[in-house]
Amino acid sequence: MPMIKKLICCLGLLSLNVLSAPTADEILKKTDQIRNPQQAFVMEVEIITQGDSKSRFKVFTKDKDKTLIQTLSPKRNLGRNLLMLDTDMWAYIPRIKRAVRVALNQKLSGEAANGDISRMRWHGDYASNILNETTNSWTLDLKALRKGLTYQRILLNVAKKTFRPLKADYQTAKGKLLKTCQFQDYKSIAGAVRPTKLVIQDAQRKDKVSTIIIHSIKVKNLRDSFFKKSSLAL
Repeated sequence: MPMIKKLICCLGLLSLNVLSAPTADEILKKTDQIRNPQQAFVMEVEIITQGDSKSRFKVFTKDKDKTLIQTLSPKRNLGRNLLMLDTDMWAYIPRIKRAVRVALNQKLSGEAANGDISRMRWHGDYASNILNETTNSWTLDLKALRKGLTYQRILLNVAKKTFRPLKADYQTAKGKLLKTCQFQDYKSIAGAVRPTKLVIQDAQRKDKVSTIIIHSIKVKNLRDSFFKKSSLAL
């Protein structure tokens, strides 16, 4: 009889663990909430590349499909602002005084692409499944649900206890590795502990590295009308 009770108890605990285990979609959603606020926000970032080249940007984001990026430095790039609406993106060229179409996966500075600071939420953009699981982390396989996203496939390592993103392998749709990204320097910012340092490395040229430093994030009410082409010339 005691053996039967033990077996029933073990089966009960096993059922409880299965029921409480989060799905890949739930993990991804919580990871997004760690990366940045779900409300509209303003963020100041700096991108440092090889040779200590530095660029600084002010990023206005609402939902996951509206972003306006203002270039703050270097001086030669002032006025070269970017607007993202869904997966469409434009860059304003001060010299010709007009906006031209660009892609999310085009280079912004060094190894950082436009989408690395303009479209910072994965949930809803990618189908996800748990590829691997250890005691401390999950590896999610993210596949793009549409064309035009920054990356077509991402292998994402997420910490179990905190849902913090640890590392991402950015790949082509067929699985060719393009870049890796390490999420580091977690700090309390905008109401949560978030990564403030993203180290992006080219898969073929290990010496090609860019670091995105998030200096500040502030939740702010932003009107939809702010996100239009006329704002590019600000």
